[in-house]
Amino acid sequence: MSKSNRSGKSTCLTKTQLEEFLSNLPVKFSLLAETMYFSAGRVGEISSLKVRNINFQEGLIILERSSTKCNETRQIPIPMRLLDDLKDWILANSLQPNDYIFFTQSRNTKYTVGTKKLSIQSIDEYFRKVFDWIDVPGASTHSFRRTRLTHLLHMNWNCREIMDISGHKNLLSLQQYLDSDKATTFNKYRSLIEKDHSTIHGG
Repeated sequence: MSKSNRSGKSTCLTKTQLEEFLSNLPVKFSLLAETMYFSAGRVGEISSLKVRNINFQEGLIILERSSTKCNETRQIPIPMRLLDDLKDWILANSLQPNDYIFFTQSRNTKYTVGTKKLSIQSIDEYFRKVFDWIDVPGASTHSFRRTRLTHLLHMNWNCREIMDISGHKNLLSLQQYLDSDKATTFNKYRSLIEKDHSTIHGG
């Protein structure tokens, strides 16, 4: 499966596609995908999360500057129910503050639980297989970030607000992520100009 769709961008997922994708994942990968989506984080940022990077009291995850593309620490709210699921995962695996939440395991016991994070490549390969299985062409690990940011746009968040979540430093970079439907945009604009025209002419 290609990394992107015909437009050269990772596919923006529908709610149904997202739900079907998550339902076909084991717990660790489901938690990883949900955290990527709700934080709008990059795969490298989320795979680098350690137990100490979750603030359960404030309902935040902390993306350390060493893992971020912009080289700045970001704090992002995530749903409390997801936090509870992450806490259950951490307790079930007896993870310590400096352990990776999304860890790799070795059959030959080379790595103990929590000491080595999942690689970006292994996550990408695993997710691609599931996207292939549910027939979502052009989807990749990048789809979660792009989908979440696009959803914020559709919920009438302005670009400056979205940048506070995404960590983008300029509008041009952000705009490359966002997906819009031209027909919908034209219909919105049509409605606006008809209203304005009536106002101008006292209609």
